[in-house]
Amino acid sequence: MADMNTLLIGPRGCGKSSVGQRLADLLQRPFVELDALVLDTFAEPSVHEVWSVHGEPAWRAAEVQQLNGILEKDGQVVALGGGTPMIEAAQQRLQDERQAGRARLIYLACPASDLRRRLERNLGDRPSLTGAGSLDELEEVLKAREPTYRRLADVIVQATRRTPDEIAAQLAKEIDKTW
Repeated sequence: MADMNTLLIGPRGCGKSSVGQRLADLLQRPFVELDALVLDTFAEPSVHEVWSVHGEPAWRAAEVQQLNGILEKDGQVVALGGGTPMIEAAQQRLQDERQAGRARLIYLACPASDLRRRLERNLGDRPSLTGAGSLDELEEVLKAREPTYRRLADVIVQATRRTPDEIAAQLAKEIDKTW
C-alpha cells in the first residue's frame, strides 16, 4: 500500500532518526520524528528539562497525543521514541493501525554493546530511564523492551555494521517489492 505509514521502532541509538530521514528521502515521503514533536509541546528546551519539570508521565501522555495526531495522516516515515511502544495506549494504536493496513512497523535491532558505542559518541538529550545513567542502563532497558519491539514489528532489521544509507536502501527495496 503506497500510502501506508512506515514506523521505525527500537531503542535509543539504534538509528531510527538517521535511517528514517534517508528512507523518507528515498521513498519521497515526509519524515516525522515523534520526539521532536513531543518536545515542541513543552516550553522547556530539552527532554531532560521536561522530565525534570513535568515528569516522565507528562512526556508519555504527550507522546500518545502526538502519535495519534501523526497517524491521522498517511504516507509518512515516522521515527518513534524508544519508549513509545511501551505505552499501553500507544501499543494499542500501533496494533490497530497495523491490523487496518495503515501502518508497517520496522524494528531496528541493535545489541546493547553497539548502542553503548554509538551513544558514547553522542548521548544527546536522553534522560536516564532507571536512574542508573543512560549508558549504564542500556542492557536492562533493551532486555525489558525488546520482546515488545519484536512482537509489534512487521520487519526486523539488524542495524549493526551497516550505515543508515545501506539500511534505508534495503528497506526502500523491500517496501517497493512487498508493500
